[in-house]
Amino acid sequence: MTSDMTGDARGRVAIFLPDALARALNSYHAFSGENVPTDIKAFKEYHNACKVAIAHIDLLIKLARWADLPSADDGHDDLAAMVKNAESELADYHEKFGEDEGEREDAE
Repeated sequence: MTSDMTGDARGRVAIFLPDALARALNSYHAFSGENVPTDIKAFKEYHNACKVAIAHIDLLIKLARWADLPSADDGHDDLAAMVKNAESELADYHEKFGEDEGEREDAE
């Protein structure tokens, strides 16, 4: 990919990423705040859905890093706060459920 194309792609990411990250976080919070099913199959599906949401949020954070976002110097204060919040929530999730950064990187 040429330098111009990379810069253009990073610019597009900067435009859509704040909304995508906010929607992913809000969706995860709404879904994970529901009552956990007691039926074994529904319980498994519920937890698998939560894991997929966490993976999606993790991917959006990686995309932000690739795009060299966020930077308060570039006028992305809201995005910087959102990414920091998402990183904190991911760390809490991994601490709570025993999965650390090394295990996630090995799985990729």
